[in-house]
This record gives sequence, C-alpha cells and structure tokens, in this order.
Amino acid sequence: MTIERTLVLLKPDAVQRGFMGEIITRFERAGLKMVGCKMVWADEERAKQHYREEDIVPRRGEKVWNVLLKGIREGPVLAFVLEGVHAIEIVRKMVGATEPKAAAPGTIRGDYAHVSFAHADAKGTHIKNLIHASANAADAATEIAVWFTPEELHSYRTVHDVHVVE
Repeated sequence: MTIERTLVLLKPDAVQRGFMGEIITRFERAGLKMVGCKMVWADEERAKQHYREEDIVPRRGEKVWNVLLKGIREGPVLAFVLEGVHAIEIVRKMVGATEPKAAAPGTIRGDYAHVSFAHADAKGTHIKNLIHASANAADAATEIAVWFTPEELHSYRTVHDVHVVE
C-alpha cells in the first residue's frame, strides 16, 4: 500500500524557536494530511519508549541515549501523524540529514539549523536538529503508538485525496 502514516515530532528546540506553523505548512503544501496532532511534554517513561535503549545503546552508546532522553524532555514537543503516498520517505526527504550542518538547503534542517555533532558533543548536549521523523514503516507503527491512541487519529478527505487516492 502506498498510502502510509508516519510520526513527526517537532522537538523542544523547534517549539521554542517558533517554527511549528512554518514546518507544518511545508508538509501540507506537499499534500500530506495531518491525521493527529497534540502538544506533549514528554516524561521519562515516554522518552524511553520513544528512544528505546535496545535500539540506541548498542549502536551509539549509553551516553548518547541519556543525552537523547534529556533533550526530548527539555520542553514541549508537537507530535503529529502525517498520512500520504509514500509519506515516510517523503517526510524524511523533506526533513533532511540528521546532522543539520550536512542537511541540504531546502530541507527543514538545512534551512533552520546548522549545528554539528561535534558542537553538540563539545557542549555535552543533544544535537538540536528540530525534528524527528520515523525511519521506516515498522518504526512508524511503534512510534505512533507511543504518542497516540487509535482514538486520537482521524480519517477525513482533503482536496488532495481527489488527485491522489481516487
């Protein structure tokens, strides 16, 4: 099925910098449909459900995992679910590389962030890269369930559905 759902988190740095509306507009203009949205101040339990120890620690180490857990909890997060044709791939392209200094111009990270992993490491903090987007369909399903109940996700028609779905 080409119609997919994916989780997007506007991290505390995006919320604090006032980029929520601008980023949402980019996704809507691309024809993606928001089917769930809420602002959440993540507690430690939700942070650990999102950044699962078994996924992070073996690849990147416990120090990185702890920094990620702290960073996602430093302010409110705008969590939303987008739906559309190949939504996961499209959203990841629009978001850009994880390291903002490597993100291409025209991507969200490329246009609104410029920090590097080296800078974050030197400061002992997480990378302020504004946004999280699910990496694949399995991650999207798991992550959506961390942030939303089924009742919080909605189906409705948009003008794009006429051109894309029918």
